[in-house]
Amino acid sequence: MKQMSPAVILNVDDNAPNRYARNRVLVNAGFIAIDAATGQETLDMAILHEPDLVLLDINLPDIDGIEICRRLKSRPEYSSTLILQISASATTAPHATAALNSGADAYLAEPVDSAVLVATIHALLRLRQAERELKEANAALHQANHSLAGVNKDLRQSNLDLQQFAYFASHDLQEPLRQVINFVQLLSQSTTGRFTAEERKYLGFVEEGADRMQHLIRALLSYSQIGHGDGPAHSKVELNSLVDRVIHELSDRITEAGGQITRGELPVVIGDSVQLADVIQNLFINSIKYRRTNEPLHVKVDAVRESDGEATISVRDNGQGIDPRYHDLIFLPFKRLHGREIPGTGIGLAICRRIIEAHSGKIWLESAKGCGTTFHFSLPTL
Repeated sequence: MKQMSPAVILNVDDNAPNRYARNRVLVNAGFIAIDAATGQETLDMAILHEPDLVLLDINLPDIDGIEICRRLKSRPEYSSTLILQISASATTAPHATAALNSGADAYLAEPVDSAVLVATIHALLRLRQAERELKEANAALHQANHSLAGVNKDLRQSNLDLQQFAYFASHDLQEPLRQVINFVQLLSQSTTGRFTAEERKYLGFVEEGADRMQHLIRALLSYSQIGHGDGPAHSKVELNSLVDRVIHELSDRITEAGGQITRGELPVVIGDSVQLADVIQNLFINSIKYRRTNEPLHVKVDAVRESDGEATISVRDNGQGIDPRYHDLIFLPFKRLHGREIPGTGIGLAICRRIIEAHSGKIWLESAKGCGTTFHFSLPTL
């Protein structure tokens, strides 16, 4: 790409007075003007000076301007050189057509006003500059796309490796852990009456820790499998019946919590019914676990149809609420805000987010400490 210096114009005309007059016009307009009187001299000057534009007379004593244009444009190193053909004798439409067909970028018939000539040259230079910038931008975009493709390939491989590691680690850990749990239980049964109360308490800690580890491994296995493979099945999901079924399955826990879960009219969405049931169940269980102790639990499920063909599902409770500082953190795997005092693996909301994102949706919440929590998530509808 040429620097922003004065453009070099090669002024070609076998008529010396005309050539001199045009040189004056070009210099006064801020260009660097060089000139040639014959076709061969034009070719030599083009090689020597690499002009930005050739102002080319058609009628020359040795080689006519149309042939000069054809020769220059046929060579890759000069194909981008602008050529403005100009003539006082070849002024008919066929002459102009022949000049343009030979590769000229523009054609003017004499007499040409000096201001029009300069304006035409400026217009051609602007066009060529725009073409160069577009070419450079396309080259940069191509390079960026190439780099991005490499990054995406590495990321896909990294995600695949991580998924396989999580799956095999989880799967391979389950069998020895089952053995630990089984032998701890056998040991507990076979030593009844022989261990002291303190020793039995220690044994209980071992059993409790192994059981918790088993739940964590299963949660990690579930998390690693979401969003991979062929993705969720694209089928109709009746959210009304799905939510009713989840409420029925949790009825004992809801009754024990002394609360109720109700719903409004919900839409038919597109997705995987098993995975979406997991999302609803996780959100309901969260509401039950983090309810207030001084008032009955109430959870309400509603939906709003959006103009873009999606539905926003909202699960609203009157529980403890979540400080806004932690709204992003709670969707991270194993991120627990209440420590060990409330049971759970700390991966339920991470699974919810992964499922919703696998359905091309998003999940977010509105909450404040002591003001309840509303989880929203979007899904495609029919």
